[in-house]
Amino acid sequence: MIYAISDLHGRLEKYREMLEQIEFTSEDTLYVLGDVIDRGPDGIPILQDMMFRSNVFPLLGNHEFTAAVCLPWLMEKVTDQSLDALDESQIAALSEWIANGGGVTLQSLQQLSVEERRDILEYFHEMELFAEVEAGGRSFVLTHSGLENFSPDRPLSGYTLEEFLFCRPTLETVYFPDRLLVFGHTPTRFLSGQDKILHRKTWVDIDCGCAASTGRLGCLCLDTMEEFYV
Repeated sequence: MIYAISDLHGRLEKYREMLEQIEFTSEDTLYVLGDVIDRGPDGIPILQDMMFRSNVFPLLGNHEFTAAVCLPWLMEKVTDQSLDALDESQIAALSEWIANGGGVTLQSLQQLSVEERRDILEYFHEMELFAEVEAGGRSFVLTHSGLENFSPDRPLSGYTLEEFLFCRPTLETVYFPDRLLVFGHTPTRFLSGQDKILHRKTWVDIDCGCAASTGRLGCLCLDTMEEFYV
């Protein structure tokens, strides 16, 4: 079976519980549609678990992107001295990261060896912006946030990084006529008022607010369109 989840935001216990609930095995495939890190405490352990599973495929989220911008110059050792040496652009990037919940991730990185930090940065760089999947007789496009400035005639390779990572669809947004777009980034409660996977004619939002204390982690089986929740 092929599954998709999104916006784990450091909730390791929900991630583990979901894998148990769907009875995830080496014969299955899981796409994680970005924003594994930040806000919750255990984004780095989730990433490390994903890295060692050949059947788990991560897509880049805006939180991973922001972290990847900051990590190269925080790589050797995150200390008060290294923070004091940052220039204005680096301070702005770091401030944005921390303001969006990156403080817990930064603390986790402090506990890692230099080699482990490099492995995390390399994993960020390997993350794709989209995936095209065939399952259950349907065609899917998976992204982190949807597609900003969408046009049905525009190839996926023609979208910018920002258009993949920061899109905020509305209930009236229409995407492909022949493919279903699956994304996260915008919690479904902001669109429908419920922490439940939201289906529209051309898209599905699977971000059920996992980062919030009252939110849930949603998982969609692409083969059957069955929904799972933690």
